[in-house]
Order: sequence, then C-alpha cells, then structure tokens
Amino acid sequence: MAEPAGLRLSFRRSGGLFAGNVLATSAPVDDELAPLVERANLPALAERSPISGPGADVYQYELVLEDDRPPQRVIVQQTAVPDELRPLIERLERRAEDERRRG
Repeated sequence: MAEPAGLRLSFRRSGGLFAGNVLATSAPVDDELAPLVERANLPALAERSPISGPGADVYQYELVLEDDRPPQRVIVQQTAVPDELRPLIERLERRAEDERRRG
C-alpha cells in the first residue's frame, strides 16, 4: 500500500536512567520507512495509546504520524512495545543516533 504524499513521522525517545537523555528525529515516510509504518499500524496503536508496562527508569517512545489529517500519536513505554512496532522504533533510533553523531 502506497503512503500518501507528504506523510511525515516524528520520533522522540525520553526517560531512561539519565535525565535529559532525549533522542529525536523527524523524517518523511519514504520507501525505507513506509513498510515499517504500514506493519506497525500506527492508527490502531494510537487508539490504545499510551501503552505502558512495568518498570522504572525505562525509555518512553513517542511517534507522531502527520499529513493533511489530524496527527496520529503513539506513546509507548520500552517494556510494552508491541512486536509490530519494534522494527520501526529500532530504525528510528538508529536514524536519530546517526544524526546526533553527525551533529
């Protein structure tokens, strides 16, 4: 399924053991991200959001899918990430870490 033109995904990881350890990125949903976004089914997850699990000092992930419709926001704790969302989060974390290293 092709994603609508102008679809953009924002990602933010916060929390963890160290205060202020925020990792973030924003990117157009391109050919690389589109299959991961589709598999994650963000609209269904947004209806369940926030998704929480056990644990202190865990990361919290926030994903926002935006286009010409109202944004779809998913907030999920590290210990409760659904299997279908995990590959997308892992890819966005790598992208954000690469951007941080490049400065």
